[in-house]
Amino acid sequence: MGDPMIRYGVVANRGGPMGRPQMLAEVSRTSMDVTNVAKVILERIRVENHKMTYTYDKSLFHYIVEDGIVYLCMADEELDRRIPFEFLEAVKKNFKSAYLGKWSTVTTMKSASDFTTELKRQLDIANSGENDIIRKVKKDIDETKDIMNKNIDTLLTRGEKIDILSTRADELNTGATKFKAQSKDLHWAMWKRKVMMTAIVVFVILLIIFIIVLIVCGGFKFEKCK
Repeated sequence: MGDPMIRYGVVANRGGPMGRPQMLAEVSRTSMDVTNVAKVILERIRVENHKMTYTYDKSLFHYIVEDGIVYLCMADEELDRRIPFEFLEAVKKNFKSAYLGKWSTVTTMKSASDFTTELKRQLDIANSGENDIIRKVKKDIDETKDIMNKNIDTLLTRGEKIDILSTRADELNTGATKFKAQSKDLHWAMWKRKVMMTAIVVFVILLIIFIIVLIVCGGFKFEKCK
């Protein structure tokens, strides 16, 4: 459905021919047959100055009556009521300015045909939020929140990357420690093997020398070497 908005606007003279309301300018941004509903509401509106809101299905009809002229609009029920009434106040101000105090004598659409363009312009401005400071501030806040969320998401992503790097660094450190320990064990094993090989070689040499001495000296009694 999109964002809530003002979908219909009309300016009517409550004191038209035979005391019946006469529409002077009308604009619609909906496929609904709002005109007939608006006519029924206009028939029921009191002539004295006042403001009111009627509920119709999922829409709200807001209006202002001042000096016999009715400024009415239909908006989505989700739309802040401040916005339709600000729209109606702007329409009322421009209507009175356009007819310089003679607005009560304007009784037909033909006599107010030029104002339809102004009514459309005001409707577009109201729906765009161009002159709505509160909506602009809210939009800025929402955009700031979006930026903050994006920044938080970025930080989280960076945090995940840092965690991954930290984990990998820990793994490398553990691997290095393990390699160092294994290197020490290997070095020790190699040293023991070297010592054992040296001892075996010395033993074999001594054994050979001993055998040669036995042969030369005539056995274990060493008779030839005395």
